[in-house]
Amino acid sequence: MKATLLTLLPYLIVSLNAIYAQEARPTNVPGKTTSRTPIPEGPSVTGEFHGRFPCAEIAKDWKVAIAPGQWKMKWALTLYQDPATGQPTTYRLRGTLNRAATREGTWAIVTGTPTDPTAIVYQLDADKPNVSVYLLKGDDDVLFILDQQRHFRIGTADLSYTLNRVVN
Repeated sequence: MKATLLTLLPYLIVSLNAIYAQEARPTNVPGKTTSRTPIPEGPSVTGEFHGRFPCAEIAKDWKVAIAPGQWKMKWALTLYQDPATGQPTTYRLRGTLNRAATREGTWAIVTGTPTDPTAIVYQLDADKPNVSVYLLKGDDDVLFILDQQRHFRIGTADLSYTLNRVVN
């Protein structure tokens, strides 16, 4: 009897701890901004997305030089839409690759990647395909930065090519 109790005791402890191991909360909730400036909001804003990722591949695609020792970059992307139709209009991209200039232009919704022909992809600067940025819509709160052929970019153990929605 004593041996049976000693055998079952570790399983009982593990089972009870598993019940409280993770708090119950909704998944993939947009994070609050840590920016000092408020996030744009309203019917003309599709969303604001922030992320940090390796910069070498983006710099190569845009044909710009990076500073010695610069290995990561940060983006703050605001997507705007027509408030009446919900159709894409303009975007504003602030980032650390070129702090002096905010990149602005138009964006469009296109479909398809090499592995998923029905995927929803946002194309920044659709009128300039040689410097377009392609963003795969994971869901309403996550965008994945694709390469020029619309393949996933491979991040590192510390940084991934994702942008997450932020709110005030």
